[in-house]
Amino acid sequence: MQVAATVPHNSRKCCIYPDLKIFALHWRNLKGRDENNARYPLEAELMILRQHGKVTHIVQMLNNQLYRDTNAEDEFNIYRIVQVVWMTDNWEHPPENDKVFDCSIHFPRFGKAIKLENIQKLQTRWGKEGLAFQQHVQSVLNIH
Repeated sequence: MQVAATVPHNSRKCCIYPDLKIFALHWRNLKGRDENNARYPLEAELMILRQHGKVTHIVQMLNNQLYRDTNAEDEFNIYRIVQVVWMTDNWEHPPENDKVFDCSIHFPRFGKAIKLENIQKLQTRWGKEGLAFQQHVQSVLNIH
């Protein structure tokens, strides 16, 4: 897993190909300040999506293209095309951040993409054990 993000509760997901679980993942982009962050995840990288301290999705970036919504005044006016790799099946009680990451991490709000390798608490907990971390996430999320 390369990137983690917080998805604001009011961001939109626009299904492009629902059968293939492909959708537009919007970024908050006030005054164009978040375009670099939206370009940050590279094609094929995975992103863990979180809402209200819970992990709700893992998505894969399908390309490096940044798209613009037609309404530039909208707060969430840029997006990337992603495909769902995993999605919670329990929307009442999705997995807690602390359980998925096996440590307490305070993530910033407003949907910023963050490389997991840049999160000190995660590095303290997992260090160079990238495979063990991936196996832990797979186990917690019941991904086979």
